[in-house]
Amino acid sequence: MSCAKPNAAIPYNFDMKTMLPAMLATALLSIPPAHAAEKQPIELMHEIDGVYKHRFKNTMSVPGKANETYQSEDIIEVVPYDDRHLYLRAHLEFANGHTCDIAGMAGYEHGAFVYHDPTPPMKGERACALRLHVTDKKLVLTDRETPDAEATCRAYCGARGDLDYEIGREERREIRYGERLKKSREYRKAVQDLQAVEQKQ
Repeated sequence: MSCAKPNAAIPYNFDMKTMLPAMLATALLSIPPAHAAEKQPIELMHEIDGVYKHRFKNTMSVPGKANETYQSEDIIEVVPYDDRHLYLRAHLEFANGHTCDIAGMAGYEHGAFVYHDPTPPMKGERACALRLHVTDKKLVLTDRETPDAEATCRAYCGARGDLDYEIGREERREIRYGERLKKSREYRKAVQDLQAVEQKQ
């Protein structure tokens, strides 16, 4: 009859009640960070609230002449509104003076903040939905359900404009004009649109 050797890793006088807390602690420490609990919307909002700006040289094409350059600036504003909504405004500039301008209240949905434009879409078009996704290093905007899908908010952009956009979180600055912002036409309309949607629910 053969006899297996005792497991050297387990003491001869092994006591489950004594060892269990240490075993659980080791197991918890081994869980990778990706399994950590997702941040609450309000916590994430206060991490990213502010104004983000990117200044750059743009180009104006003039027929029969050399291209002219001029200064442009992209602006993203993020302002918490309640525990699940934030005010989002994007002003993006493109060549030849084309822009994208859109603003509204974005609610938290499946890990992103999404603005649903209450304006009915044109026949054959999808309703405008602008998503703000937050990574460790960037704010990422898109109005496409998938990378290959058509843009849904084209009505808010010029011919050269596009709402596929990202900007580094290091560009975040405190909004020092909060009172003026909340009196703006864009902010007041965003609040009214959200209230109208909530009244219908």
